[in-house]
Amino acid sequence: MGEYLPLFLEFSCKKVVIFGGGAVGERKAKYFLPAEVVVVSPGFTECLDAMGADGIVRLERRAVREEDVGGLIEGAFLVVAATGNKRLNDAIARAAESAGILANNATGESSAIVPSLLKRGDVMVAVSTGGRSPALSRYLRLKLEAALGGDLERMAKLQERVREQLKKTIEDQKGREEVLRTILDDSDVWEALKEEDKAFELAMRHARP
Repeated sequence: MGEYLPLFLEFSCKKVVIFGGGAVGERKAKYFLPAEVVVVSPGFTECLDAMGADGIVRLERRAVREEDVGGLIEGAFLVVAATGNKRLNDAIARAAESAGILANNATGESSAIVPSLLKRGDVMVAVSTGGRSPALSRYLRLKLEAALGGDLERMAKLQERVREQLKKTIEDQKGREEVLRTILDDSDVWEALKEEDKAFELAMRHARP
């Protein structure tokens, strides 16, 4: 098992090729939107068929043969092998990695792991077990969702607004970080988040000498 490090990447201009039109391929296709997603498979789930009809993803309805993989992955940033056939998945992942393309293998080791993702607007928390237990990753994500609540996006926006204001009054970065941390510990600010200006006013109290 390799040593993996988390990294958030901008995917909107990237091409992702997914081999496999079943439930796993569908889940991976949804995950990588708004990238240019191409799904290659002899058949597709009802949802993938609908996504293809709406132009959300591009569907290549064909049997996947090992000798064809090189041409199908041309120009891809990431390749996902999710055919349900481990031998074929391994071959797809090897072909991608040999071409210098990141590969995610749904049934074996590969150069990239797709984490379980908790997303609240621009706030994202990714959970991975290094590919050992996807079920545990999903379990931890659900626990985090319950523990973190639904105000993360509002707090992120408030922190951004306060941070920009603090740049005008506090030159020291560590000083600004300390103020922002104290805001996160203020239950009154969290409770006021639905009223943006009120929350900002309460938050700025922490910036006063």
